Amino acid sequence: MPNIDEDAKQFELARAGWFGNAVSWRRKALGLTASELSRRTSELGYPITRGAIAKIESNLRSGKVDVAEALVLAVALDIPPVLLLFPQFSTDGGGALLPGVVASDDDAVHWMSGQVPFPHAPEGTSLAVEDGPMPTREGLNLIEAVSMLDKALETRISLVHHQHAVKADSAEAATAERMLEKNNDEIAAISRRIHDARQALWGTDSDRSRDDLETEGHD
Repeated sequence: MPNIDEDAKQFELARAGWFGNAVSWRRKALGLTASELSRRTSELGYPITRGAIAKIESNLRSGKVDVAEALVLAVALDIPPVLLLFPQFSTDGGGALLPGVVASDDDAVHWMSGQVPFPHAPEGTSLAVEDGPMPTREGLNLIEAVSMLDKALETRISLVHHQHAVKADSAEAATAERMLEKNNDEIAAISRRIHDARQALWGTDSDRSRDDLETEGHD
């Protein structure tokens, strides 16, 4: 039989346990039975049986958490997926983020949502990972750039409406035109930043098709 790293197994069981707790808590908060939740998953095109839901909630799957199930359950339970993984968010709770690495659930959620490169260590603990890679901002740079683009595009909508509203006033219309040109330049600059961030993160040309990337993933 293969050797089992007990610390790693305990970490796996603990994380799966919190996931199961979150599914149970949210299901009961919505007043759903396991059968009703199962029916919701079927309607979403990915049926999760009542028995599987019971095993998830009771942590009877040897610590395994299925990504597809987590996403479907999040939709069925009307909750962001990250909160199923770290349900103690907004409390003082926390736990092992990695084996031997402790962090608050607030910091864990910020990390998973791309707001920080890695959580801050609680006082008296360390997040140093033996011989592990140092966290970088490459993923954060991409998320930040996309967020900036969303805001710039929202601004553009407002500017276009404003331009139409002042078109009868030549001075105001000229000012509105300059603001739109500045916004266009900003959108172009952010788009270049997104392209560069994708290349830095994935090591690929961001314009390559998803089919190409999926084909590479099966090589």
